Amino acid sequence: MEIPHGEILGLLGPNGAGKSTAVRMISGLVTPTAGRIFIEEYDVVRQRAKALSRIGVVLDRGRTLYPRMTPRENMEYFGVMRGLPDIARLRARAREWLELFSIEDVADKPINDLSMGTRQKVALAAALAAEPRVVLLDEPTLGLDVQSSVELRKAIRRMAHEEGCTVIITTHQMDVAQEVCDRVCILSEGRVLALDTVRRLLDVFASRAYTLTLAGTLNDEIRMALTCVGRVQVTEEWADGDGEGNAGYTVIDIDVPDESGLFKAMEVLSLAGIGVESVTRREPCLEAVFLRLTAKESVRLHEPLCGMG
Repeated sequence: MEIPHGEILGLLGPNGAGKSTAVRMISGLVTPTAGRIFIEEYDVVRQRAKALSRIGVVLDRGRTLYPRMTPRENMEYFGVMRGLPDIARLRARAREWLELFSIEDVADKPINDLSMGTRQKVALAAALAAEPRVVLLDEPTLGLDVQSSVELRKAIRRMAHEEGCTVIITTHQMDVAQEVCDRVCILSEGRVLALDTVRRLLDVFASRAYTLTLAGTLNDEIRMALTCVGRVQVTEEWADGDGEGNAGYTVIDIDVPDESGLFKAMEVLSLAGIGVESVTRREPCLEAVFLRLTAKESVRLHEPLCGMG
């Protein structure tokens, strides 16, 4: 795998897939049993100091911080440790990230006195203030409130697309990956199941998926007829209690293999005397792609689904 400057790559996968292990190997915390890792032209194992001087790492739960030091002290310390010679610039960068994450008011309090969410913000700010060329974020939105998560996503895009950093994110939040990542690598048990752009993966796994609101309820016969057309899931149902199944309403999600499937489903409902009040096309999402690729009943891929995008 090769990740260029300015790209955001998401490492996705179920628990135990190897996401955090990959981050720890890239950051030099774990030595690979096989293969080599380069940060630019430097081997992480053989040229450790030079390789790691280009990396900013944020592990989960703010574990990359010194708890007795303040956020400002942590940021300045890690900047000096990475060899930044311009202390004035380092302090200016620290102020910039403290302001971006709205943590100026706790900048001089010990890390031990801060909440878990605030520690996560400080860990991010400390990594970014040191001007790394590669940023590794292991579950970066863990513990963040909605506003902070939005700010973080903007910061990640700015780091990559404006400052040219390579950003690698591990996350269980598919909406975060879909919004910020240029490419995603989906792992399962240490194997790559897919490596491609988010857009291409969505296109490959796109299905004809619709949500239908029906003027009536479904009996077993109608449900069986619909399952012959596509995959059907009833998401909401209400009846007025007349006992004949002809009143109330039903909302169903239906996935059909091609364009004709929707019309076949509509025909089944029409013949049963059930009116269709609304039809909404559901856009494909990364979560659906992830679930289909990692489902236990899925056929294992002999080769990963890859594309340079």
